[in-house]
Amino acid sequence: MHKRFLFPKILLITLAATALLTGCGGGGSSSDAASASAAAKAAEKTSVRAHLNDVYLWYNQIVDVPAANYATAPDYFDALLVRSMDRFSFSMPVAEAVSQLQVGEETGFGVKWGWAAQGRLYAYYVDPNSPAAATFTRGTEVTAINGQAVATMDSSTLDNALFPQQAGSQAAFTLRAPGAVATQTKSLASATFLTTAVAQPQILPLSGGRKAGYLLFNEHLLTSEGGLNQAMTQFKQQGISELVLDLRYNNGGYLMIAEEVASMIGGTPVQGKVFEKLSFNNKHPEKTQDPTNTIKFDALDSKDATLPLLGLNRVFVLTGPPTCSASESIVNGLLPYVQVVLIGGTTCGKPYGFVQTNIGEQAYFAIQMEGVNASGNDDFKTGFAPTCPVDDDLNYQLGDVREARLKAALYYMSNNSCPAYAAAPLPKTAPSATVPPAGEPRMLGLRPGLKLVR
Repeated sequence: MHKRFLFPKILLITLAATALLTGCGGGGSSSDAASASAAAKAAEKTSVRAHLNDVYLWYNQIVDVPAANYATAPDYFDALLVRSMDRFSFSMPVAEAVSQLQVGEETGFGVKWGWAAQGRLYAYYVDPNSPAAATFTRGTEVTAINGQAVATMDSSTLDNALFPQQAGSQAAFTLRAPGAVATQTKSLASATFLTTAVAQPQILPLSGGRKAGYLLFNEHLLTSEGGLNQAMTQFKQQGISELVLDLRYNNGGYLMIAEEVASMIGGTPVQGKVFEKLSFNNKHPEKTQDPTNTIKFDALDSKDATLPLLGLNRVFVLTGPPTCSASESIVNGLLPYVQVVLIGGTTCGKPYGFVQTNIGEQAYFAIQMEGVNASGNDDFKTGFAPTCPVDDDLNYQLGDVREARLKAALYYMSNNSCPAYAAAPLPKTAPSATVPPAGEPRMLGLRPGLKLVR
């Protein structure tokens, strides 16, 4: 069965779970309504507990807690998770799951922020479609928000300021542009916008007339397919012999998209071979043994159109701690067949996946499966270590050949070795401050990657 037929199968299951809980209601007094509401909440909690007991990968390690102690089913869900094993399971409203994961909508400023040393906050990536695009660029430092120094803000206040939940939220940012000494204050309003999942395909000249392709890939959304196919088609038409896939901020997403990316990179030699095999808990051996849960490289996309197959012998992947889940599946799935050179920082470490399950108006993403490649490898729970450790270089924009990680990849292409390590300085050091030590920044507001099976 082709992968496009898997999506309705899973979708029907999740919709059925919703229907069981949304059929209650009706007219009556306020006391009747309150009773009905309490009953619905209790039923949702019961369904959440039953769901985890059935499909959760660590169902037999759950420590039961009284459902009555938690106001909502999502709170109860969080309390049941086995956090010693699970950094990733979460829930969100169904409407948000649809808009973010399928449509690619985001509400906020559209910036991926990161802490550097000495409490210094930087914009590491700015979505070109976002409200921040006209004000911020990669390497912009934020020194204060609404008049308060960011180094003195508690985590809750900072989180609310940087990641507003509604469109139209205002904030005054005191910022220092890359290369500047003076600061300026600019107001910004949040908005809902379509994120840029696939960006900046470039052809980079190499010695001897060879060519390399560069692609910034930010999210494994259902809507990513078209942009990926278009970029890979351009690379194939240009006859590239090397590829740099920039996944440094890619948290993950749909496993189907990861398989398509890997299929295009590996090309004809890998078609029909195992990309990733999924294993479920011991209550569901039938799922583990189901042939459709052994994902294979496929020359067709979700619409049965032929993918552009590059057939490369190696690929360079730019990574960091936000590189997670489905992004790691690209790396792990290709490793048995293609040389994968990782440039940057250690990835997040998530060989696990979920299937969205809707209960009431909430979508639950509980870890249900673990993925291994054709060699049986899933040994990256602490992340993939880079072949060449290289700092994230805020002095240059992504895709600039002077940017440290891309520069290192280009060096490796010609020398088959890592360049001499040199820490990338921050774009501008505030007067009287010393240059912070080198190292990977702590990224803010990045939900652990989604690796969804459809």
